[in-house]
This record gives sequence, C-alpha cells and structure tokens, in this order.
Amino acid sequence: MSFKSPVLTLALAAPLMLIAPWASAGDDHDHEHRQQEAHVHGIAALNLALEGKELQLELDSPAANIVGFEHAPSSDEDQAAMDKAVATLENGGALFRFNDEAGCRMQTATVTSELIEDEHKGAHDHDEHDHEDGETNDHDEHDHDGEPHADILAAYQFECDSPNKLVRLTVGLFQAFTGMEEIKVQYVIENKQGAAELTAKDQVVKF
Repeated sequence: MSFKSPVLTLALAAPLMLIAPWASAGDDHDHEHRQQEAHVHGIAALNLALEGKELQLELDSPAANIVGFEHAPSSDEDQAAMDKAVATLENGGALFRFNDEAGCRMQTATVTSELIEDEHKGAHDHDEHDHEDGETNDHDEHDHDGEPHADILAAYQFECDSPNKLVRLTVGLFQAFTGMEEIKVQYVIENKQGAAELTAKDQVVKF
C-alpha cells in the first residue's frame, strides 16, 4: 500500500542515504532485516519533504499504536475505534503544527490501511493499483511468530506561503494516540536535511 508521491520519493531517496549510512543497495539481506524490524509497536516513522511551497508529510505506524489492535475490526467497538482514528488522522492541521511565520496550511490528507473498509478510504487512495505489474505490497497484513501485524499510513500535503521561514514542527500524535511512544523523523527542506527522534516529552522538530 505504498503511496509515496514523486516529490517526497525523489527528495528523500538520495539525501537520506547520508542520514542512514548503513543502508546498502547491494545488501538484500540487510534490507529485508530492516523491513522486518521496521514494524515495532510504539514506534512510528514520519517523513517530510519541502519543495518550493509544497510540503509533504508521510506517517507510517503500526496499527496497534493508533487503534490498539492489528486485526480487521471484528466488533462495533473496534469499528468505532477505527473510524475515530481515521477522522483524527485526517485532521492533519491539528496533528502537525508549523511555526506561524511559515504560513503552512493543509491541502489534502489520505489515510490507508488494509484494516480500513473501502468506503472509509480517502479519495486519493490508490491501493487498488499496488499489485499491478506483479508488484508486492510491503504493508499487507502479515504474520510473524503467529501474531498479525498491520500498518496505518497517512499522507498529507501542505502549502506554505513563506517556506523560507519554516523552522519548526510540533507533532501532536502523542496526545492523540496513547500507544505512540516514539516517532523517528526524517526530513529534507530545500538544501537542509536531518533526522530526529520524538517522544511525548520532546514533540518538536527544529529544522
């Protein structure tokens, strides 16, 4: 269920090799190991890229961090939790707050997961294309050691009136989702790049 936009993909691809020097294109075993290790309850990944006035964010989190379970909703209570989580995630303007001087406003938000009913998926969800041309879906619900694992992905597009004044991002995910313990952030902003690790006690990224 990959929905990375071309802008975010191109912006993050080469620079993040510097942030993560252990990433080796020729080491397939290491790549597979990192994929398996990526799904850790309590930990989520947040990627950010700014090009011109367009700022894109992508959140990738185990569903357990957000709804407390990783199986398809099997009760009214489960479904209510999922609906609430999706509605919260779609309100990106509240979850991601940039310093006022940058004038950043959310334009679109898309939330996807194999656990979400089709009618709840965002209008821009292209999940149905994931398996064309024989491609595999890295985010399908899978099973390790007999336990189901599933992710929830959210993509946001913001437009900033003064992108040159963008210096700070405050992330509100810890208040919104109590299962969130740590967020690993990677960002590329014009000629600046970096990484940060956020917790409930430190929710601000300074660029």
